[in-house]
Amino acid sequence: MRRLLFLMLALGTAAGLFMLATAVQDPVITRYRVPITGLAQPQRIVHLSDIHFSWIDMPSVRLRRIIARANAERPDLVVLTGDYAGAKIVDWPDIRLEDALYPLAGLKAPLGVFAVPGNHDEPYWLRRVMARTPVRLLAGASVDLGPLVLAGADDLLIGVDPIDGLNNAIAAVPPGKPVIAASHEPDFFARLPQHAQLLLSGHSHGGQISLFGLAWLPTEYIARHRRGLFREGRQTLIVNSGLGTTLVPLRLGVPPEIVVVDLVPAQAGRKSGTER
Repeated sequence: MRRLLFLMLALGTAAGLFMLATAVQDPVITRYRVPITGLAQPQRIVHLSDIHFSWIDMPSVRLRRIIARANAERPDLVVLTGDYAGAKIVDWPDIRLEDALYPLAGLKAPLGVFAVPGNHDEPYWLRRVMARTPVRLLAGASVDLGPLVLAGADDLLIGVDPIDGLNNAIAAVPPGKPVIAASHEPDFFARLPQHAQLLLSGHSHGGQISLFGLAWLPTEYIARHRRGLFREGRQTLIVNSGLGTTLVPLRLGVPPEIVVVDLVPAQAGRKSGTER
């Protein structure tokens, strides 16, 4: 009996260490190519999501290494889709939001670096601390970047009028101007105005711990859109499996990722897809 218990303990420890190693590995680069109607010149977006700053699996040194890899992709635009710090069962030592947000000033892109809130981002403090950085928070607002308009949603779970806010921000865009949207949860895609051609989201962590393709996810919609590129008509959804972890600092079957989206003029793109 003791040998069996020792074996079970040893196997459990080995499994835990393997999942921790997966959680802290360098993120994979996932590439997508998306045709956009009305776009004059190709534009590259680096999409980062679910950083979940933590001294366990997302300390400053790892976050800065990820930022360097993002910059190496030479993006025209960087989009961050929520959940910047914490969210573990135990976050120790105490985490300051500044520790998660201040390093983001290192992200570089000619069109700017923009963010939307996540469900683990306390609204007041996120706005106050992010205002001290070059990163601009979009929550029910849009910004004209020249080649395109970026619209951002407040969080679906703790935000204020998140769906109406995003819809109104998109409705204010002049006709013919290409619109890209960002939200933490992919659920927004089901009610995304037709004027928006692409939605960038996160939240799912790709399931985070996926055994034989099975993973617990909070809603049926997210379970059907847990990670990757999805098309409905002329609209595209891209769900990022994220960089950090929630609840426990473990991953299985779902590596952390940086998403690179190459937008191309629609007439120049015959199809969209992935390169891995």
